Amino acid sequence: MIDIANSEARHLALLHRQMMRRLESELAPLQLGPGRYLYLFSLYIQDGRRQQELADIIGVDKAAATRALARLEQSGYVSRRVDAVDRRATRVYLTAAGRELRPMLESAATACIEEMTATLDGSERRELRRLLAKMAFPPAAGT
Repeated sequence: MIDIANSEARHLALLHRQMMRRLESELAPLQLGPGRYLYLFSLYIQDGRRQQELADIIGVDKAAATRALARLEQSGYVSRRVDAVDRRATRVYLTAAGRELRPMLESAATACIEEMTATLDGSERRELRRLLAKMAFPPAAGT
């Protein structure tokens, strides 16, 4: 019988909720709302992504991505434009205001990660990162 109270899934869920609460608290002055900073981080990595690509990266459906991006657009952090090659697709671009948020977002994320991993030494942090990556990106079947 599985001990759900002490399972890996429960611990991961608890950590996720803690991280989200901390980040949302850190970012409250920016009025980004829950999860919207993930879109900005994805655009910092590659600006001009397709809206559907952002939804896939973040792991939400098209409607949720549309709502979040509309709010970010209303806040002046992103702009959406029809793709010049595929007119059915929409591309999302950071505005100057969105780019200006980057240092604050990175600082908030760093502070949260540091706080959550404060009890781990360097080798434990590296091992945790390795194991989480292994879980998040398992090798393809048959490899």
